[in-house]
Amino acid sequence: METNELVAEYDVSDYMYNQIEFFKKDKQEFCVSILWDEEREPESITDDEIEEHFYNDYYLGELHWEDFTYFLDEEFKQYIGKDVYVEGKNMGWRNRTGHKEFTINETIDVFREIAPECDLTYKMEKVKDGEYEVRISHHDSPMGEYYNLKIK
Repeated sequence: METNELVAEYDVSDYMYNQIEFFKKDKQEFCVSILWDEEREPESITDDEIEEHFYNDYYLGELHWEDFTYFLDEEFKQYIGKDVYVEGKNMGWRNRTGHKEFTINETIDVFREIAPECDLTYKMEKVKDGEYEVRISHHDSPMGEYYNLKIK
């Protein structure tokens, strides 16, 4: 069974969790990357300090957004000027279906053209060249909306 390739994911909570778990396991890296201006020994860092750091990091969402848009750029810069056909299902609280077409003028268009303006999670996978699946979850669709994008 073939699995799809993850292209980009925007999920601030998951991103924070992964950062916390990574640095709990590598406290030396936490000292080097995060506490670079402090004289601390890795063994003196507690898990609670790491959690508190990320829970209070005002810029964490921006950093995640930059990573997310970088991955979209890498995947879609080759498709600038191309048309995209999108089919959606389970959209909104009424679980509607529908379709639309748009032109990729900027790589972020593959997000902006289908994602609602609200807090959400967005996961895009590549099915094959020029074809992608997206799952978006938000307050009106907590179980997820599903989109299939095909580059024309």
